Amino acid sequence: MSLARAPNATTDAFGRPAARAAAIPTRDLLAGLTVALVAIPQCVGFATIAGLPPASGLITAVIMGLVSAALSESPRLVIGPVITASTMMLGVLRTVAPDEPRAWPGLAGALAVLVGLLTVAGAVIGIGRLVRFVSRSVIVGLIVGSVMLTIGSQLAPVLGLPAGREPMLVGMLWNALRHLSDTDLVSLAMAAGVFALVLIGGRLDARFPVALVALALSGLATWLLGSLTDRPPLPTIGALHWRWTDDWLLALTGDFNTTDLLAGAAAISLVGMIQNLAIGKALALRSQGGFDPRRELWSLGIANVAAGAAGGFAGSASFARSALADVAGARTRLSSLIAAAATGLVALVATPLTRYITTPAIGGLLMATTMTMIDWSELRALLRDVHDRPVLLTMVVCVLVLPIHWAILIGLAVSFIVLLRRVSRIHIFEMVRSAEGPFREQDMDEQTGCTAVTMIQLEGPLFFAHADLLAARLRQIFQRGPRVTILRMRRTQQIDFSILATVRAPVADYLAAGGHLIICGLTPKMRAVLLNSPLGEIIGPDFLLETTREVFGSAHVALGLAQCILSVNPAPQRPDFRTQQAARL
Repeated sequence: MSLARAPNATTDAFGRPAARAAAIPTRDLLAGLTVALVAIPQCVGFATIAGLPPASGLITAVIMGLVSAALSESPRLVIGPVITASTMMLGVLRTVAPDEPRAWPGLAGALAVLVGLLTVAGAVIGIGRLVRFVSRSVIVGLIVGSVMLTIGSQLAPVLGLPAGREPMLVGMLWNALRHLSDTDLVSLAMAAGVFALVLIGGRLDARFPVALVALALSGLATWLLGSLTDRPPLPTIGALHWRWTDDWLLALTGDFNTTDLLAGAAAISLVGMIQNLAIGKALALRSQGGFDPRRELWSLGIANVAAGAAGGFAGSASFARSALADVAGARTRLSSLIAAAATGLVALVATPLTRYITTPAIGGLLMATTMTMIDWSELRALLRDVHDRPVLLTMVVCVLVLPIHWAILIGLAVSFIVLLRRVSRIHIFEMVRSAEGPFREQDMDEQTGCTAVTMIQLEGPLFFAHADLLAARLRQIFQRGPRVTILRMRRTQQIDFSILATVRAPVADYLAAGGHLIICGLTPKMRAVLLNSPLGEIIGPDFLLETTREVFGSAHVALGLAQCILSVNPAPQRPDFRTQQAARL
């Protein structure tokens, strides 16, 4: 008899409850529509940040959303225009073609194609495994820098001032400051109203399309101002021109600064990969699902190429829209497909109304959106950390005086330098006995090595950068004349040949002078490495002790072996082992 269950009125073909089976597409439908309503004003705003036509933001959202829905495996990951890529795009465009804003849409498309190709190359070489080495301070510095650059770029439209073409934040601030007396109070009031509404409304319900409502109210205010007053109209974003363009092909062959173009593409690609993988992994952990970094990078790269070819610009995973998809109940990639299609359809229907959306309103929306991106408690914690603070401050200062893509590359370089400095430090302690009996760690001092038996603990992987320092420390200890030196390596899982070769000389001198060296806490793999090394040959297998299942088990064996050595030839007028009380003396 077959155990298969025939579908009936209450189950589907897979034996699931029919109500539950029907609820999944419904959730995806609602989640996709919710994301689309929020995406439309955001994507228009992000295109404005980059100095591009508003329609290019919508084209990017639709194309990248459709490609992602087909290729990605993450059900809640929403990719498209994001503030980080847009602010970096603005810096690149103002650097590459500061006096040719008409060429910006084509250059933006070319950048998107380059970014996509670099991202695909990153997926091929497995760069996703290296993203974990990017410190949190770089990510937070990127967010803070993007917020600063966004606010700076929107000061002119918010104040009703003529917009400049300065690529650096300091130039944007100076442009606003020297025209401050010409501030238009109506523009400022409209921007402030949208800013307050988005900030307050966003705290009520993340699923509520407060950004769309704020722009709709600002459009109503623009219509009333035009109908009831004779003042000049506020500048608007203009009509949305939906057309395919191949200007990016011309941009690739134009006479532009290719160095900045390639550097900008590399920076945008790297940041996009980091952002995409970080958000995707966080969503996967939240839902306890799987995550394939290579697959997600392939999806992102192809989506960027497609967006650039269609007249859009580079994008990545969106913090806000991905979180919104999660809150709104997205369960499959169908939600991304619905969001992309709905974004295009709603924007097409609403095209005649865009003449009422003013640039001050967009500026207020973007300022409010960016302010919510900063985690202030995390920022304060990073500023208190001695290792992360230099990286964060370097990026913030660089954003002031350099294009943001160079600031990010410099921040990554500083982060790498800080990492090298930290990993190049050797962690070495002396083990002493406490009054209760167990061992305790303490920093080495001038008394380390003055007892008959001295125990030293090494921690972390040992590689060539540690070789000279470790040899110098051991030689310093050996010169104080301990009869037996015990190296505990329970917390050391890796040692390279440079260490073994460099340490051999001081150890050989110590053994020739009558000392004994015991290495304990070794894993079987580590012991095999030492046995087959020049260092292991002069120490001998009897003095290379494997770890045991007991806490400090191999350390006690090493101490017993040391006592046997001392019993044969005692060391007068020397304490056998250092205690915590002696350490304080």
